[in-house]
Amino acid sequence: MAKYNTFLVCLCRTGRSILVTSSARKATRMLEKGKRIEIWNENTRLKVVHQKTREQMAPYIRKEQDYLFAKQVAAERRNNKQTSFLSR
Repeated sequence: MAKYNTFLVCLCRTGRSILVTSSARKATRMLEKGKRIEIWNENTRLKVVHQKTREQMAPYIRKEQDYLFAKQVAAERRNNKQTSFLSR
C-alpha cells in the first residue's frame, strides 16, 4: 500500500471488503450498522472505525477537505496565469 491513508469498508460479520478508497468522505458515507472502516497506511492498520465511533473519521475528512481546497486554489492560480498570458 501507499504512504497515504487507504480506507477499507468491510462487513463486520464476514470481513468481506466492500470498498477500498483513499477518500475519507466516501468511506464515511458507506458506514452504517454492520459495516466498519479499517484505516491503513503503509501496510499497517492504524484504526478501525465502527458506526458508534463515527466521529473518529473527522480528522481524516478535515485533511481531505484541506487537500482539495489547496488543489482548487492551485488550479485557479494556473488558470489565472494562462488567461493573463492569453490577454496580452
